[in-house]
Amino acid sequence: MSADRYWLLDAIYSDADQGVLLTFLQTPSQTLKTVKVDFKPYYYVQPASLGEAVKRKDLMKDEFINVARIQLETSVQVDREWEKDIKPGLSYIYDQDQRFGCPHVKSGSGFKLDLQLPQKQLKEFESLFIETAEQDPLKYEFLKEYFRYVVQPVPNIPQELLNLDSTYNQSQMLWAWMLARIANIPFKRALTSRSVSEWIRSMLNTTYRKLGLLIPDPNELTKGHTPHRVEGALTIAPTPGAYYNMTVLDFESLYPSLIDTYNLSYETMDCDHNDCRTFKVPNEAHYVCNHRRGIFSALIGALKDLRIHWFKPRSRQKNIKPDQRTKAKTISDLLKFLLVSSGGVTIRIHGLASPPLAESMMAYGRWALQTTWDLAIEHGMHPIYGDTDSIFLDKPSPQQINWLIKIVRDELKLKLAVDVVYSLCVFSSAKKAYFGILPDGTPDIKGITLGKSSTPPRFREIFMEAVKPLAGVDTPKKLREASPKIIGFLQREVTRLKRRVFKVEELEYRVKVWKADKDRDKDAALAQPYQALQQLTDKGFKVKKRAEIGFVKVNPFRYGPKTFTVKPTQMATKDEIDINDYVRKLAMAFEQVLVPLDIKFPSQKSHHLDDYLSDEVRKPFSEEFSELEARRQVDRQKRLFDFTNDEEVDD
Repeated sequence: MSADRYWLLDAIYSDADQGVLLTFLQTPSQTLKTVKVDFKPYYYVQPASLGEAVKRKDLMKDEFINVARIQLETSVQVDREWEKDIKPGLSYIYDQDQRFGCPHVKSGSGFKLDLQLPQKQLKEFESLFIETAEQDPLKYEFLKEYFRYVVQPVPNIPQELLNLDSTYNQSQMLWAWMLARIANIPFKRALTSRSVSEWIRSMLNTTYRKLGLLIPDPNELTKGHTPHRVEGALTIAPTPGAYYNMTVLDFESLYPSLIDTYNLSYETMDCDHNDCRTFKVPNEAHYVCNHRRGIFSALIGALKDLRIHWFKPRSRQKNIKPDQRTKAKTISDLLKFLLVSSGGVTIRIHGLASPPLAESMMAYGRWALQTTWDLAIEHGMHPIYGDTDSIFLDKPSPQQINWLIKIVRDELKLKLAVDVVYSLCVFSSAKKAYFGILPDGTPDIKGITLGKSSTPPRFREIFMEAVKPLAGVDTPKKLREASPKIIGFLQREVTRLKRRVFKVEELEYRVKVWKADKDRDKDAALAQPYQALQQLTDKGFKVKKRAEIGFVKVNPFRYGPKTFTVKPTQMATKDEIDINDYVRKLAMAFEQVLVPLDIKFPSQKSHHLDDYLSDEVRKPFSEEFSELEARRQVDRQKRLFDFTNDEEVDD
């Protein structure tokens, strides 16, 4: 075997050269090498009489059909066509079973993959997935294939060789190497592309071509349905309020697990087998094929298992080298990103959309959560909130948690695990808005206005400080004891705002503008972000579409023929800030947090901390404070008596 290895970086079809130009990084010399290979772009059509007749397998029908292979530039009247939109460079790579980002060696006049793997590592892999090899051969083949790709070493490529527009750090380069291998896309595309649908499409196309299947066209995937918005995930709303010792259980990789476990794939949905009609999707008209393993489902299942059982554990191991741990974490994160996106692309993305598949996947997700909820109730548990892949249980025992995890594994074939335990969990009336206090006192914020990145930094800081007294609160009594501390702190912060004790940038809102200044209707009323945008552009600043604008609320002022209420942060002064608006917005934002706790936001008219407690919260204080209040009354009478006596003496 040659000592030289060739790491495939790119493949571009050249009309002038009538072939594909392959770009490799050649090691150990660390040089770029461009090789031209002959290739005539083609696609498949029917009827087969129009060109070179060949047999190819139809993914949906699972049978060979007669098609004609014709050159891409050929223009003929056809009944059907396949693979016409595949880029010629990629088509060549698919045909040759080559893989971007992977090492190759010379083989005759061409190149072939050179996937070296230590026997010890291979044996460990085979031992780990021995059950999969026996029970799910297609999934195992995908597992082994992708494992061999990503564990290959990563060569050090000088960035100047790639002629890049900008410099990338080591982490970004590692991500690109792994993405190029998994998705089989050119290295530069892997470095710059943010289109996950492109990655998944290339991954599937590579697989279809390797298995000798016609790459299905978009109409085949939709099965006669028009892509549309599908019913989303299940949310079971909580009753707003404070809950103690809340345990949150999560389904691990819910949608990828459903795709894998229930064989949800393009070709398995609503198949032609009459006996499969009994394998109904919960609460849907669709059904799933029971005769063959779906390619999409097996591939997604393989990537899921590879992440969960190999790379995720190794990303946390302390007994392996730091660079190996970093590589494992990068692969784990990349696989997670692909897996999370794998279901979404089937809804409306052209060339990947399949309404039967998308609807079935979402239906199984709703069924899994509802079934788990019902099982919890039947076993004496108290579920409070359910959202997509999470279920919140109020004060469950360890035995109840273990029982629920086991029965979900046995009956639903899904993995449920404890995600987090909150000593205190507070639900607001807003949808999907709550926060929990972890046992170490750290707040965990979900959907609360005060935790959003667009909220002024000062508001977020006030919130994080205000909830500190809730650390360790796990009973109503402890909440009552913490409430005055929260109110006192908020009183002081409102006073500081009114006294303008802040920096202007602390009150900044950040909002994305969807239209550049040139795209706006100049005569239309301006929302606040666009007021700031106009002021910036008038000062010569260039703001692109979808850029974030930073601005602060100021006292109303005239700007040309209009009245503006904001200024770009860098143009505003402290004296211009509309303090009353900020106090009002702070109070409104804190309502989400305080109302479920039965606490009122401090108004400027109140004088005592207990004025901010609702009757329900204040009532338990009455006995505790009765003695203190009695002493207050005695003190008042004594002061009044002393004052009266003093006046009499003076007279």
